[in-house]
Amino acid sequence: MNLLADANTTGTLIGAAIGFVIWIVIILWTVSIARRKGHSPVLWGILAFFFSLIALIIVAVLPRRKTT
Repeated sequence: MNLLADANTTGTLIGAAIGFVIWIVIILWTVSIARRKGHSPVLWGILAFFFSLIALIIVAVLPRRKTT
C-alpha cells in the first residue's frame, strides 16, 4: 500500500517537472518570436509568464513591425 502511494507521488513530481519545462520553453519561444518580429521581448515574456500558450499564439500571428 505504501509503495503505491510513493509511486503516485513520484509520478506527480515527474509530471510537474515536465509541465514546468514545457512552460519555460513556451516563454522562451514567445520571447524569441517577439524579438524576431520587432516587438518588445520583455512585454511578451511577461505576457507569456501569465498566459503562456495564448501569448505564443498571438505573437505568432502578429505581423512584423515595420521600421522607418
